[in-house]
Amino acid sequence: MKLRILNIFLLTMLLLGPALPAFSQGYSTNQGQRSFAGEVKSLPNVVDASWQSPLDLWVYADGVDTAAANSLAEQVTILAQTNLGQSLCVHVHNGDYNPIATKCWSSL
Repeated sequence: MKLRILNIFLLTMLLLGPALPAFSQGYSTNQGQRSFAGEVKSLPNVVDASWQSPLDLWVYADGVDTAAANSLAEQVTILAQTNLGQSLCVHVHNGDYNPIATKCWSSL
């Protein structure tokens, strides 16, 4: 019985797995978040900034090392404290969505 349930689960994940990222892309940003992402894009070395959830801002910084990524994440959280006013986690990556640096800030 447990094996049958496991097989059904694995088959479902195999069939629906490729469609799951499409669901996560359905997050709609508000005007403040869009404006803030635009500000972040204007920072040096930043190629793109996109909200992947209401709290997760992913920043694509081309060719940065760990120290520069940590500095950029710190800079973005400081900017968020004054210009965004909401909690967030900044994830800096080199285009592959593997975070080099992550920094979170809470407005609470």
